[in-house]
Parts: sequence; structure tokens; C-alpha cells
Amino acid sequence: MGFFHKEKEHHQNEPSSSDRGANGAISEKDQNEGVNPGSGNTSSRFHEQLHRDEGGSATIPVANDPRATEQNTVVNPGGFDPSETTPSRRNYTVSQVPMPPFTKLGNPGPLGLLSFALTTFALGLYQCGAGLPHSNPQSGIGPDEAVFGLAIFMGGAAQFVAGIFEFRVGNTFGSTVHCSYGAFWLSYAMFLIPSLDIKGAYKGDKTAYQFGLGIFLILWCFLTLLFFIAALRTNITILLVLGFLFIAFLLLSIANFIATQVPARSVKVNKAGGAFTVVSAFCAFYAGASGLMVKDTTWVKFPLGEIPVSNYASKA
Repeated sequence: MGFFHKEKEHHQNEPSSSDRGANGAISEKDQNEGVNPGSGNTSSRFHEQLHRDEGGSATIPVANDPRATEQNTVVNPGGFDPSETTPSRRNYTVSQVPMPPFTKLGNPGPLGLLSFALTTFALGLYQCGAGLPHSNPQSGIGPDEAVFGLAIFMGGAAQFVAGIFEFRVGNTFGSTVHCSYGAFWLSYAMFLIPSLDIKGAYKGDKTAYQFGLGIFLILWCFLTLLFFIAALRTNITILLVLGFLFIAFLLLSIANFIATQVPARSVKVNKAGGAFTVVSAFCAFYAGASGLMVKDTTWVKFPLGEIPVSNYASKA
């Protein structure tokens, strides 16, 4: 008797022959309404079974969820329009992007400082007249082309990339400084490309060319002064880097301005600017090395000389 009643209930829940097509398939009307043969449940169970068949976990209706409709619409983890009374198959096949795992970010500062230091040191030695005939950096003969590779790849590309990653870690000052000086080295390298012949574009007018180069350097002098003011609360080493670099840009620009009027004095001023450039490079190298000395890799630590901040300044 029990089996008979169960079988009878099964036939009662089964769609009638009028609801089936000629081949015994479920009619389109029943498919749209979510009727599952052999089951008396509504569309929610139909889609629950569909979701389980596709390899997903069963989706349970949430009564208090604001996205659920009055007809117990299944809450779809893929998201669907609340106005839809019946979730579509598409909503259950939307791929879910999990929350990305936390990624530890490195410190891009050492890369920027060291690439700046190496390129600046090489150019500073040249401006001092090291290895040049009569130690004259303005003779037009010398290894200044050797700076080209460093200016493009180290001082230019590597430092610019470091500046981009400073944006990623939220360091506005570091990103601005590294991207700016990376662009400086890339633009300075243009003067060293023979095919561009920037000097030849002045048609032999040496005074105009030297003035143009002096204007180029004095602009970077002003920008370096701005960076120095913005770094007053960083540390002593960074202030030394920017301070010596400001003096170097100032002297080198003056040397170019007076190159044609007083050549002998211009050479001396140029050498002095090169010396300050070398000192700035040493300070930048020390600052970059300090950033590499972390407890994960070494016991050595290079102090940067933190600047004590008064209570009044800290509240400002």
C-alpha cells in the first residue's frame, strides 16, 4: 500500500500528456516555469539542481536577503537583476573572481637612489675633467659618450621605473623625485646622440648652444631646490643629496653661461660643479645602500640621520 501511494503521488506530480510534446518531452511552457518532472518543487529547486550539476555548490534561498523576491527567488552569487522572478542559467555560469591575495611590496627607493648615484658619479667625474686632455671638460674631446649608456638604462629607465613603483607604495615625494630625475637623464642623453646633432642645429653659434645648455641646467637647479624644501622632514642624507645637487646644477649652469665670455674661469666653475656632483652621488649611494640593509638579509645598518621633529612641527 505504501508503495502504491508513493507511485500514485508520483503520477499526480508528473505532467500530463497534454503538457508534453509528441516525443514525450516537457513542453516549453513548463520549462519556462521551471517545472522539474518527478518533483513538486518550484523553479528554485530546478536551478538548485542545475547549479549542482554544473559543479557548483547548492544555492539555498535566503528569506531575509533584500535581493530575494517575494517568490523565494534564489540568491545568485554571480549577481542578477532583482526584478527577475526567475534567475536565468546565465547567472549561474558567471565566473567569480576571488579576492586577490595580499602581495608584499618591495621598497623601490634603493633602486632609484643607486641608479641615480652611479650615473651622477660618472658624469661628475667627467665634469671635473678626469681623464680629459688638459683636464678640460669643455674641450669637446673626452669620454662623455661613456655616460650615454648609464644615462639611458640606469639613471633614465631604472630610476623612472623606481619612481612609478613609488606611486604604487603611496610615496608621492619619492615618485616625483625619481621620475623627474629619470626624465632628466633621458633628456640629457639626447645631447650625447651624434645622429641628433643638437649642437650642429645651432649652425656653429657656440654662444647660443652654451646658453641653451645653461638654461636647461638652471631649470633643474630650481626644481632641485623645490625638492630640497619638500624634503626638510625626511633625513639628513637625503637633504645632503639634494643640497649638493642644487649647488652642482647652479655651478654647471653658470659655467655654460660664461663659457664664451671668460673661458678660463668657466672651466674652473665647471670643475667645481663636477666636484659637487660627485659628492652628491656619494650621498645618494649611501642612502640607496641604507635602504638595502634590511634585517631579512643582513645585520649591517646604515643610519640616515633622522631629523628630530618638535611637538609643534609634528602637529602642523
